[in-house]
Amino acid sequence: MKTLKLDVLDRLMLPQLLPQSGGKIEMLMVETIVKKIDFTADEISEFGLNDANGMVKWTSSRDVDFEFTQEQVEMMKKSARKADEEGKVTRHNLPVIEKIESLNNSI
Repeated sequence: MKTLKLDVLDRLMLPQLLPQSGGKIEMLMVETIVKKIDFTADEISEFGLNDANGMVKWTSSRDVDFEFTQEQVEMMKKSARKADEEGKVTRHNLPVIEKIESLNNSI
């Protein structure tokens, strides 16, 4: 298992990096990652998350540790590489991409 510290923005950006379509197994893997980093009701309240004019806004943030399997890490790394290769890295998703790339391959 690998630990990744993610803040609110990271947790909002990561699902957008992951494949939006693919084979059944690939989509099941994506679902496990998305469910793992989803916000709890307590976190929604703690961070002041709300929808405002079609955008998610928050009033506070903190890093939360998440444990990922080797397969999940590989999926995230592949997605980060693909975003880079396709020129889809933005200033909003760059921090989470850098965190993903910093994970070494051994578990």
